Amino acid sequence: MSDMEKMNDMEMDTVAGGNYGGPNTGNWVTVRGLQTGYLALRSQPNYDYNNEIRGSESYNGQPLQITGGYSYGPDGRTYVWVYNPRSGRSGWVNSAFVG
Repeated sequence: MSDMEKMNDMEMDTVAGGNYGGPNTGNWVTVRGLQTGYLALRSQPNYDYNNEIRGSESYNGQPLQITGGYSYGPDGRTYVWVYNPRSGRSGWVNSAFVG
């Protein structure tokens, strides 16, 4: 039996030379520019309390991985589909707060 610990997705991505399979394909970005609170993953590309994915909160400095494309929401903002390794969930976030 080995005393080695399982690598997290970011560590595996680094060891594998990038683009580790599954939901973790794409560039890593960092949450930035939040004045208060958190950045929520959303089920739709739109800022609406009802589409917030509970338990998926992201904070300044936290890494997210872009796993899909961009979309304009009906609110006029641009959203991007990301994977949150902390929560293990994917969803839309306002692209103004990642980079």
